[in-house]
Amino acid sequence: MASISVALQELLCASELSVEEALTRHVADDYRQSTDGNWLDRAAFAQQLTQLRGAIERVEIEVLNELAYDRAYAERHVITCTLRDGSRVSQEVFVFAEIARDGRFARLEELTRLLPAE
Repeated sequence: MASISVALQELLCASELSVEEALTRHVADDYRQSTDGNWLDRAAFAQQLTQLRGAIERVEIEVLNELAYDRAYAERHVITCTLRDGSRVSQEVFVFAEIARDGRFARLEELTRLLPAE
């Protein structure tokens, strides 16, 4: 089963993998993602990941709910990013996704909610 928490760890933090290698593992070639209504294609998502990798030191993901049925996937998690400057940012994320036949994410729609600073 595809897992957004595993994908995020590799996409954001796996320094042994290039962004392209991590993308190839987890997202389909025609991948599209919407975050709070803003759509990105795979190339724009790759560019965003490159920028995030430069800013993020560590990621913690707490999966609150996860459900997969056939090629449908839904999940809710809290992601806490420790930035290179030492600051921390936490968000609650609601994910609804479609899984490609090969098991990678084909389309992902997420809504995010910034959580108060700890």
